[in-house]
Amino acid sequence: MTIRAKFTCQQNLPDRETKIAMVILHPVTTNPPSEENLAFWKATPAGQISLQITNPQASEQFRVGHDYYVDFTPVTHNS
Repeated sequence: MTIRAKFTCQQNLPDRETKIAMVILHPVTTNPPSEENLAFWKATPAGQISLQITNPQASEQFRVGHDYYVDFTPVTHNS
């Protein structure tokens, strides 16, 4: 079963020397109010995802203030 969350990018701080970007996302809030945001907020009112991204093309995809869906899908292992 896949679990979907909705997060807002709060920070995207690229380091020009190391070429590593620190991207931080928090769960959406009820501002701006929408039925979808309220539903996601009720399920996940707090939390944080922090990423260190070494690929500049990937880190540029995260824009501060923009929302992103995050899907969590269990990995099945074959023994």
